[in-house]
Amino acid sequence: MPLERHNSTDGPSSGDTDWDLEDLPVSLQEMSDIIGLEAVQALVSAYGGTLLTVPQKMPDDHPLAELLGTEVAGKLSEHYALERVDVPRAHFARMHARNRRLCADHHAGESVRQLALQYRLTERRVWEILAEERNNAPK
Repeated sequence: MPLERHNSTDGPSSGDTDWDLEDLPVSLQEMSDIIGLEAVQALVSAYGGTLLTVPQKMPDDHPLAELLGTEVAGKLSEHYALERVDVPRAHFARMHARNRRLCADHHAGESVRQLALQYRLTERRVWEILAEERNNAPK
């Protein structure tokens, strides 16, 4: 059965590449050592929450080769050949990246209302995120 990609719907953070490696599940941290963080982010954005069977030999027209490029997909195949790989959604990493962007946008002058609409959050949640940032800031 061919791989079908799905699109993430995590708001403005979808597809962003400002994740911290430490925020990722261990399995994705290990995978990033093999194929790089950018490729892991592309894999999570396309296949997060699913199991993938990685082919033993990666054809150039395979969906993973098209997504990651043939060289990177080849590295994935070398390491995970014929394995069923669980691709986590990386929710924690996405959420932290979103929160960092939201705080930066607020510091740049965007109002709480604008941020709530832009990030599809309630104003109350935006205020909570901003308070968390203040409480976690180095003193």
